[in-house]
Amino acid sequence: MLRRNKYILVFFAFLLSFSAFSQIKEDLEKRKLDIEEEINYTSNLLDKTKANKDKSLSYLKVLDKQIQNQDSLLKILNIEIGLLIKKVKKTEQSIIKTEQSIKIEQENLELLKSEYAKMIYACFKKKGNRHDLMFIISAEDFNQAYKRTIYLKQYASFRKNKAEKIIESQKELESKKADLSTRKDSLILDSASTKKLMNDKTNELTTINDDKQERQELINKLSKNERKYKKELQEKLALEEEIRKALKDAEKYEFGSGFNSNKGRLPWPLEKGVIVEVYGKQKHTVLAGIEIINNGIDIATDKKAIVRAVFDGTILRSWFIKGVGKGILMNHGEYFSLYSGLQEVSVKVGDKLLAKEKIGVVLTQEAEGKTELHFEIWERQENQEKPSKCDPSKWLYKAY
Repeated sequence: MLRRNKYILVFFAFLLSFSAFSQIKEDLEKRKLDIEEEINYTSNLLDKTKANKDKSLSYLKVLDKQIQNQDSLLKILNIEIGLLIKKVKKTEQSIIKTEQSIKIEQENLELLKSEYAKMIYACFKKKGNRHDLMFIISAEDFNQAYKRTIYLKQYASFRKNKAEKIIESQKELESKKADLSTRKDSLILDSASTKKLMNDKTNELTTINDDKQERQELINKLSKNERKYKKELQEKLALEEEIRKALKDAEKYEFGSGFNSNKGRLPWPLEKGVIVEVYGKQKHTVLAGIEIINNGIDIATDKKAIVRAVFDGTILRSWFIKGVGKGILMNHGEYFSLYSGLQEVSVKVGDKLLAKEKIGVVLTQEAEGKTELHFEIWERQENQEKPSKCDPSKWLYKAY
């Protein structure tokens, strides 16, 4: 009984570790699918702008995003490989222990069968019930006859228990053999999965190295055109000035819109897209030694992509900047969302929109094949003079 309890505890420990492994594997698989989906989408964007890549900063930013995703995918592959290798080792050790246990159980079963066979043979030699009757009758007195009757009953019970023990041992042995077969099948599958992941890792490393080489070659070409990128920085400053004006005019607003309670759950301002420039201070992609501050995020997307409101609100201001495109500022109580880089605008100041309603269509700069939306979120507290900027990635669903 003690040995069986120990076996059960080991089995449950195996189940628990398998359950934990399964949960981790499921989470990794989900994350991996998300990254692979974004890699496929980014690959599609790169293919569409490949013709202009030699003069396109946009292509380079999308390529950077692709490399980041590939690095993330590689990390997940490494974790999956590590987990599977550990699982394979545990399964191999479990198989060895189970095989040893089966061998001992088999020997014990053979011993039980041998003992039982001897018992049955002895019973046969004594001619069964007839011999038992003579054994009782030949007793010297009634007390001895009674004791012999009890003895025979105990002996019969003992034989029955032996038979039951043999049946029980056979069932336990069959169960262990079935479990062993399952674990061996699992080992084969996990070993095949590990091999596949190793191949995926090799292919991913090759792809990343190729993309990094392409990136460096492209930077070398683009860095020769500093004047162009310095002009783009000036256009960005013009955009920031326009945004400051827009926010300065936004003095009338109401609190309690519910915007704040949706942090991390807001819909994206585009149905599809990848963040190619993140929020905050960062090095310029091409110009060495120059840092830029992004007050929002830049999202690369497809041509003619529809720009939509991220929350219920009112159109507060619109503008146009040459080289940048049209822009819209929306008010959501104490929060403001800003959309810049639009080709068409389908709303006017004062319009009230619901979340996901169309604002316009994103601009495509054909010369570079650049299709990007600049998106910002600002907040102004009741006693605050100026609005403060927020990281939009922390507000959009699955963006951070």
